Amino acid sequence: MDPIRAVKGTYDILPEKTASWHRIESVVNDVMHRFGYYEIRTPLFEETGLFARSIGEDTDIVGKEMYTFRDLGDRSLTLRPEGTASVVRAFIEHRLDQQGLPQKLWYMGPMFRQERPQKGRQRQFHQFGVEAIGSPSPALDAEVMLLFDTIAGELGLDDRRFLINCLGGAESRTAYRSALVAYLDTVTDNLCEDCRRRKATNPLRVLDCKVPSCRSALDNPDVPEPVHYLTDDDRSAFENLQTYLSALGIRYALNSRLVRGLDYYTGTVFEMQYAGLGSQSAIMGGGRYDRLVGELGGPDLPAVGFACGIERLILAMETAGTAIAESGLDVFLVDAALKPDQALKYLKTIREQGLAADMDYLGRSMKACMKAAARSGAGYVVIIEPADDMVSVKNLSTSEQRTIPFESFLAEAPLMKNNERK
Repeated sequence: MDPIRAVKGTYDILPEKTASWHRIESVVNDVMHRFGYYEIRTPLFEETGLFARSIGEDTDIVGKEMYTFRDLGDRSLTLRPEGTASVVRAFIEHRLDQQGLPQKLWYMGPMFRQERPQKGRQRQFHQFGVEAIGSPSPALDAEVMLLFDTIAGELGLDDRRFLINCLGGAESRTAYRSALVAYLDTVTDNLCEDCRRRKATNPLRVLDCKVPSCRSALDNPDVPEPVHYLTDDDRSAFENLQTYLSALGIRYALNSRLVRGLDYYTGTVFEMQYAGLGSQSAIMGGGRYDRLVGELGGPDLPAVGFACGIERLILAMETAGTAIAESGLDVFLVDAALKPDQALKYLKTIREQGLAADMDYLGRSMKACMKAAARSGAGYVVIIEPADDMVSVKNLSTSEQRTIPFESFLAEAPLMKNNERK
């Protein structure tokens, strides 16, 4: 019988990889706490209409990539393809605006998109992100970007910078949309079938197309840029953001083609690039979505946020050499006295000292146990001797071995903790 394998586009995170995941989770938790953001956890699936209304029916995510199904009540449900819509839905449903503004929320968990699996991009993937709801101030945009910049820095990603652009509010977007459509009319024959349709429904999506003919048609200095169509208020906010980023020492560059892939973005949009990943260098993206809360039935409140793919973040850490391996055990216990009840009691006591410890459960020889200890990454082997309450303690790094009372070992135990976990 053939073995059952993981579904295409999903994968197992094996023990040797989980240490980097723990590191990211620890840093994210710590930085969110320091910045005053509070965790929210939402369901893995929602009513399909939530994503169609928020992300945009003309996007590839809604049109081609969502995992949608009908339940026993004949309701159309969708595994969440991103986190913002669910957080905003929860914000509205639980009237979090009544608890003070801005509400600073963060999330972490799996997302699902039925797209072509590739390195760093799977059909089940993981994101963390923030949603700061209730203030139009560009200072909040700067704080959100600083928050992620802090996380990236603490994970050792030094060669990083933001790309930023401004799409503007409704008036700015309308003016820019007209100018962009006028240009696209001159290159319609060079556009792919999807972009010919997008030209009428959502022309900004054309700027995000990866088809070579479309990219070639847009590689022209005559392509209008959003910043040239901003209202005075939108331009002032964008200039203020740049002032704040410079004051904070955050590296950034302007990119007039950056639009992001979701329809709800307005105003500032941004993504962080890590140079070590080459052409696919983006590790996070976000921006303002000042209309989404109102469009989903909530109060008319502005908001800004970002999402980061954890798989891509780990690729960046591996490239930077800052990914970490499982640190291994502190102590491997060997029952040379053949007293399993005493061995279990000793093992319990060692673990109560805060050490990571294990022992042999297969009745192996001393030589085999020493090999098992080495494979476990343990720093020390503790051998239970036949004499009452005596153990031999071997340092696997120096090969030094001493026979001492078990109580003496316990007094020294805190010094035997793996350095990576201290």
